[in-house]
Amino acid sequence: MERAESLPSRANLIARTAFLSVVLAGCATSAPPLPPDTTSVNRTQSLTLDSFAKEDAALSCEQIGAERQQIDQSLRDANGRIEGNRTQNQVAGYFGALILVPLVATDNNDAEKAEITRIYGRRDMLIKLGGVKGCA
Repeated sequence: MERAESLPSRANLIARTAFLSVVLAGCATSAPPLPPDTTSVNRTQSLTLDSFAKEDAALSCEQIGAERQQIDQSLRDANGRIEGNRTQNQVAGYFGALILVPLVATDNNDAEKAEITRIYGRRDMLIKLGGVKGCA
């Protein structure tokens, strides 16, 4: 006699859907587009002081260095806030496989991630400006 396969129970289907939802919700932000290549040996363009905003081109090497130190501190602060929520988000994710409600308990730190993206852009610009100006 052949054994009939049973369909998954409703609870099993809900659990699988919840698990898939948690996995998809836990995805990190996508990578930003790459900027034009201005530093490699085979670069597509070279930078000059005209490549920067007038306010930025007017910065001295000391001002560039000071702003880079501020940026490094801002990055540490933003990453610390994200790290502070990591345990809460992991616990919510683990329980999310069982119950859909923990999804609202996670904190994606969207503001901090946007701040980090903005700060890295500014930091990259300062590094390039320092290179054009010959700063140490």
